[in-house]
Amino acid sequence: MMPYKSILCLNGDLPDSSFFVGNERIIAVDGAADKLLQMGIAPDVIIGDLDSIKQSHYSSSEVIHLPSQDQSDFQKSIDYLKQNKLLPTLVCGASGGFIDHILFNINIILENECIFYAPPLIGYTLKGPVVLQFNFTKNTKISLLGIPKAKISTSGLKWELKETSLEFPGFNSAFNRTIAENISIQILEGAVLMLVYAEHIEDMGAICKN
Repeated sequence: MMPYKSILCLNGDLPDSSFFVGNERIIAVDGAADKLLQMGIAPDVIIGDLDSIKQSHYSSSEVIHLPSQDQSDFQKSIDYLKQNKLLPTLVCGASGGFIDHILFNINIILENECIFYAPPLIGYTLKGPVVLQFNFTKNTKISLLGIPKAKISTSGLKWELKETSLEFPGFNSAFNRTIAENISIQILEGAVLMLVYAEHIEDMGAICKN
């Protein structure tokens, strides 16, 4: 996993408590604080309009009340992280719930220095032009999506991409596989959402037009 300076928890599906023990600075977005408390985890900071929590439960946390409805609590939290130099952040709890809410969360993730974490899935935004080297276990499942457009080349994947145009919606590399421990991804132009599975997934894999 790429380095990060904080963990930002939204009110969706969170990893189990063992993930948070001894980890980086934990920021909870409103109702996510209750879920963390139920796991025995006290967030360092709680941010939002606070319409979903009881502040008396969090005497050990810094509570930042931002009642404005001009921004979502997620965006308010991103602004806080920027001001306090806590980016990049690992975002948990962005999935789960209604699809429009999930898409809105992903939109904010793509626009900022965020790593998307929804076990077993880890997502990174890669912006070109750049050549990046990664070390993965062989046969790791990986998807590459243009957001919204990109041109990329790869080395070390089962289905290689050679100056391939990716576009969402449109043609993307979905459910690809690594065939080497060291892979290279060259973003010639645009930006790519790279989704990596941290656990072994049994399927055939494919290049898909979505």
